Amino acid sequence: MRCYKLIATIIVLASSVSIAQAQWATAPGTVAEANDFGLVDYSNREIKATGIGAVPPNAPNVGAARANAIRAARVDALRNLVEAVKAVRVTSETTVNNNMVENDIVRTKVEAMVRGAQQVGDVKYLSDASVEVAMSVPMSGIMDVVLPTTVTSPPPLSGEATGAPAAVPVESAPVTPVVAGQPITGLIIDTRGLGIKPSMSPRVLADDGSILYGPGKYPRDFAVTQGVVGYHKDIEAAKDDARVAGNPLTIRGTRTSGTLATDVVISMSAAQQAAGFDGFAEAIGNCRVMFILD
Repeated sequence: MRCYKLIATIIVLASSVSIAQAQWATAPGTVAEANDFGLVDYSNREIKATGIGAVPPNAPNVGAARANAIRAARVDALRNLVEAVKAVRVTSETTVNNNMVENDIVRTKVEAMVRGAQQVGDVKYLSDASVEVAMSVPMSGIMDVVLPTTVTSPPPLSGEATGAPAAVPVESAPVTPVVAGQPITGLIIDTRGLGIKPSMSPRVLADDGSILYGPGKYPRDFAVTQGVVGYHKDIEAAKDDARVAGNPLTIRGTRTSGTLATDVVISMSAAQQAAGFDGFAEAIGNCRVMFILD
C-alpha cells in the first residue's frame, strides 16, 4: 500500500511540470523559455511557475481540506518560482543563480522578491482532488537586484579619432530607417539565425569590441522599469511596438558574443552608420532597442 502511494505521489509531482508548461500560452512573436520549474517570458518581462497541493487526509471538513491544499500549492509554486528565476540570464556571462551563489545579500533580496509573487488566474482543482496554483513575479523586481551598473569604456566609433579613414563603406545589408532623412525612434537588431539567447542585460557590440549599447549607455532605473531591450520574433510586428515605433533603424547582427550567447555583434561599418543618425543618442538613452530572435 505504501509503495502504491509513493508511486502515485511521484506521478503527480512529475506531471506537475508538464501541466505547468501546457498552461503557459504565449502570444505570437513572444520570446519565452520554459524550464523544469516554470516559464521565463522575456518579451513580457515576467517569470511564472505553478505548484501542486494535495488534500490532507485528516482535514476536519471540505473547506479546511481545500484551504490546506491551496496553501501547500502556493508554497510549492513559490519554491518552483525561485528555481525558475535562477535560470534567468542576466548578462552574457552570468545568470541570476550565479549572482545568488556569489552574494548572500543578492540571494536574500531575490528570495524576498519571489515571496511577493502574485497569483495568476484561479485555483485549479485537479481530477485527483489536488489543486494547482500559478504564481508570477515581474522581471523588473529581479533586475533591480542583479542588473549590472558598470561598463568598460569602449574605444570611440569615430573614424577620425582612431586614425582610420572617415568614409563609411557601403555594406550589402545597409543600415536604413523606415523613413530616410527623419530622426530614428529606436533600433531593431535582427539576430535571426545567429543563435542569440535572451537575457536581462544584453549588449550590442561592434566587431572591434567597442560597445554600441550596454550598461552605462542608459539610466539604470529606467532600464529596470522598461527593460534593457525588447524581444520579438516578428520583425514587421516589432516595428509597430511602442518601444521603437515611428522610424526604427534596422541593423543586421553578424554573430553572438559571450559564453551564454546573449550579446550581439554588428559590423563596425553598421555601428558607425547607426551612431551617425539623428535621434540615435536619445534612442539608446531611453532603451528603445528591440532584438529579433528566431
